[in-house]
Amino acid sequence: MNKRKSFIAVILAAMMFCISTVCGAQTVTGKFSSSPLKDVLEKIQNQTGYTFIYDYSDIDLSRHVTATFKNAPLAEVLDKVLDPSLKYSVSGKIISISRQPVAQRQNHKSVPERVTVSGTVISATDNQPLIGAGVVIDNTTTGTVTDVDGNFTISIPSDAKTVTFSCLGYQSREISAKDAILMRLVSLSEENTTLENAVVVGFGVQKKESVVGAVQAIRPADLSYPSSNLTTSFAGKIAGVISTQRSGEPGADGANFWIRGISTFGTNTSPLIVMDGVEINATMLNSIAPETIKSFSVLKDATATALYGSRGANGVMIITTRSGKDSDRMNINVRFENGWSMPTSVQKIADGVTYMQTYNEAVGMQYWPEEKIEGTRAGLNGYIFPDNDWYKILFKNATMNQNANLSVTGGGKRVDYFLNATMFNENGILRSSSESEFGTNINYRKFLFQSNVTARLTKTTRISIRMNTQLHFRHAPYESVNSLFYYTMRANPVRFPVVWPKEEGDTFVRFGNAESPNGGTNDLNPYALMCRGYGDRHYSYFTETFNVDQDLDFITKGLKVKGQASFYNYVYAATYKTTVPHYFKLQDYWTDPDSGDYRYETSPIGASPVDYYTISTGKDGYRENSLQGSIEYTRNFNDSHDVNALLVYHQKEKVFNTPDASEEKVLPFREQGLAGRVTYSYKSRYMMEANFGYNGSENFAKGKRFGFFPSIAVGYTISNEPFFKSLRSVINLLKIRASFGQSGNDALPVRFPYVTEVKTNQSMYWRVGPEFTGLTGTTIATLGNDAATWEVSTKANLGVELGLFDDLTVIMDFFNDKRTGIFMQRRSIPYSAGYSDTLPYGNIGAVLNRGVDASFEYNKVFSKDLSLSARGTFTYAHNEITDRDEPVGTPYYQSEIGHPINSIKGLVAAGLFKDQEDIDTSPKQTYQTVKPGDIKYVDLNSDGQIDDNDMTIIGKPETPEIIYGFGASVNWKKFDFSMFFQGQARCSLLMADMHPFCDKGVSGFGITQWIADDHWSESNQNVNAAYPRLSAEWNQNNVKTSSFWLYNGAFLRLKTVEIGYTFKWFRFYVTGSNLLTFSGFKYWDPGLGSGNGLSYPLQRTFNIGVQYNF
Repeated sequence: MNKRKSFIAVILAAMMFCISTVCGAQTVTGKFSSSPLKDVLEKIQNQTGYTFIYDYSDIDLSRHVTATFKNAPLAEVLDKVLDPSLKYSVSGKIISISRQPVAQRQNHKSVPERVTVSGTVISATDNQPLIGAGVVIDNTTTGTVTDVDGNFTISIPSDAKTVTFSCLGYQSREISAKDAILMRLVSLSEENTTLENAVVVGFGVQKKESVVGAVQAIRPADLSYPSSNLTTSFAGKIAGVISTQRSGEPGADGANFWIRGISTFGTNTSPLIVMDGVEINATMLNSIAPETIKSFSVLKDATATALYGSRGANGVMIITTRSGKDSDRMNINVRFENGWSMPTSVQKIADGVTYMQTYNEAVGMQYWPEEKIEGTRAGLNGYIFPDNDWYKILFKNATMNQNANLSVTGGGKRVDYFLNATMFNENGILRSSSESEFGTNINYRKFLFQSNVTARLTKTTRISIRMNTQLHFRHAPYESVNSLFYYTMRANPVRFPVVWPKEEGDTFVRFGNAESPNGGTNDLNPYALMCRGYGDRHYSYFTETFNVDQDLDFITKGLKVKGQASFYNYVYAATYKTTVPHYFKLQDYWTDPDSGDYRYETSPIGASPVDYYTISTGKDGYRENSLQGSIEYTRNFNDSHDVNALLVYHQKEKVFNTPDASEEKVLPFREQGLAGRVTYSYKSRYMMEANFGYNGSENFAKGKRFGFFPSIAVGYTISNEPFFKSLRSVINLLKIRASFGQSGNDALPVRFPYVTEVKTNQSMYWRVGPEFTGLTGTTIATLGNDAATWEVSTKANLGVELGLFDDLTVIMDFFNDKRTGIFMQRRSIPYSAGYSDTLPYGNIGAVLNRGVDASFEYNKVFSKDLSLSARGTFTYAHNEITDRDEPVGTPYYQSEIGHPINSIKGLVAAGLFKDQEDIDTSPKQTYQTVKPGDIKYVDLNSDGQIDDNDMTIIGKPETPEIIYGFGASVNWKKFDFSMFFQGQARCSLLMADMHPFCDKGVSGFGITQWIADDHWSESNQNVNAAYPRLSAEWNQNNVKTSSFWLYNGAFLRLKTVEIGYTFKWFRFYVTGSNLLTFSGFKYWDPGLGSGNGLSYPLQRTFNIGVQYNF
């Protein structure tokens, strides 16, 4: 007896998005004359868009049907064409046909045993359930579809090999029939996705298993972060990227980032950023909504970046935005968040009493009388004895922000579309002022729009338009917000009140002030400066790309050409309104003999105030046009040999919208290049790739303008060897790859360096005659160098990829980047040679940058209700200057050669002088007369005195050499939880400009609390104090850059935590960022880096959001 065979038939697997009346009809028109039932069902499918599912054993598709219909209802048609022994049911766009219940058939022999498996099918993009996904046992007719919650149940025979999961618009996925656990939660990736099996590389896409370059693909979901700036999510999440965020100010809180660290001390250290084929800047990158990103790739080695030529010398980031898809319905995603942000850390400023006591200690006398101190301590009268906490006066503890996103995806067979709109509304932590006519807080708004439309003109021709528009609006006080933070310590807390009471007839605000201790007309009132004016800045960015893709299979299979025209425009406009505040000082005060209350008298002080606004404006902008064309050949021979060849031409022109009068700005900036790539793979085991870039630059003289930069890479996937088959259940991936190549960099500090620039009628700094008349003449502004040419980067990379148990993937790359010919001004020529500031440029610098970057990812499904995902990255990038023009006779300990770029140069501190004997027995310090409690330095050149000749490289560079991150996410039933830690190491933090009471030219400052608490004094002669002895004057000895002010800048931060709950199409979630920081540095958030910590602080945020898919 033969076994019963069954299999699922889907008449037309791809359903059209019905944009016409015919496609969306629920009626059928047709004439059938002895037509097979199969043909009849196909015609119904074409007219209605419904899909039929049935068992061949239940239905005779060859049965002939004769019938005529005209706009007949679908139910009527089915009742007539189907055999009476059949029944049908409709669920959405799926019609299931089955036989009416009958007695069980006999002779069931050799029926395989079956296992019933239940599970859920979700989208890998957003973890939402997929409705109507097909679940089919291969080579059988057994199958089912998922319900509204994405759930399914299927009975699998013991002899089944694989089960296929499929859904319209998603890539199919096969799972072994034996792996029932893996079927409990099945995620499907969207069609044409580049995240699962392919990676976006330069000008194309490659299979993951065939990539031999160092390319890191990042999931868009991993870039989601409770901030309006995308780059704040980079740190610790992208292997090979060094990233630091130094500010939390709205509109200025983006991160600085470098691919594999800094490899040059030349002009350009930033990576190339390309979105949909258009070069963009970091500001635009910051404003890309994660919902719009389809793929995000980081190209790190010479092979990966070669096609971008000189533009890709520092690495490349490629962002591809999402496209539409052929779907039976429009997909809409809506997200709204409301958040609260507050500083991660605020440096405390000493109160008025502490300030006066420590100032008296610094001057060694009772400068501030006891009456003033006690009156302030007792709070007798806030106008006569003010005690201004400038931080609390200017800033509040927290603020509220909002953001929303709407995306729409859809399309049909011929046209598809993706539309997205995003809004951010961010506020600063400045207080609103009742004394100001305008808002004194920062308000930063962004409106972002993405529109992608693709049309298939023919089977071989496709065109697409991708448009991105970003509108930024920023309102802020005219006074720099970072300056206002600095003024919290800079402004004196006790010399005057913030404002005086309003008097009868006043039409203005009486701001407090006093004579400047530096001889000026008035002192600094931060509150008045915050209220004196505002600036409204408007930025707009617009990019558009028009693409044409043409398959040339009619010439030869696998041949195609592409063309792209793109346009980029940036416009900036600003309006500023300012006024001059009315300042009043305390003229005199006395005590009322009757009431005992204080009375006072004020008088105007400072520049003449005005009661109107002075208006000023600003504008800027530029535009870029580029053309790009490519021809590509891709072919597989005998299922063994994969061949790809690509040739690309590129040209770009940049023109300033509002150029100044200089010739350099008026002339357009142009670049041109040709690039090519050839790849070969044999059975995905042995891979080879060769690239070249041939680039032209206007920056060099004829004969030097074009550079040729080749690269080559090889790879070996050992796990694809037949002899490895027995190990694949443990080691599912083992791949090694290596690359070597060159790239060029033409970014220079001056344009046209081969041209000597001469200026006439310039001062010659000579005076003659009895009247000492100054002479004028011709001077050389820039001394041209005809030999100026490309900075060359020679890169080598060795990579290993390891997969274990189909759950864990580890990728590790070792890299070496040798830069030569770095363009710099010569420093070995003394001024006495007559060059002064016109020292010639030359290709005379070299840097060696090397390190390792690694990532791991672990994904495990324990049950239908429980899954775990963990990932982490590690990046170490260390550079050393190997050649640099230095003055002749530079001591070895002062040479920058052998040290990292941007190293800190300073004196080596040996603690504090403990007494006069310690001073007398130490080398003489020449900066000023030192006293006990001053900083003691090491005499490096052993000449018996301390001066700048004893300076050397101290500590680590301020840019971290190590960035790492690790985190995990758990899904349990409808709950999800994730957390991520990020850290940095091998970096130094240098304190500067934080000294109390005065700086080099101005006095009257306050004092931070940590200095007041822990400084050397006569009563606390602690040579290990955090601050030396106090001084009311600028102490030239103690303020020198030295290791005394150097701290370890390493930290570990709990970067993000998120918990969510999904209910049908809704997801509710709560997120937090920058929640905890672990560091040995305690004075301010170490993420702010070097300086005084008195700038806009990094923000701790809490967001509540809801997401809706329908």
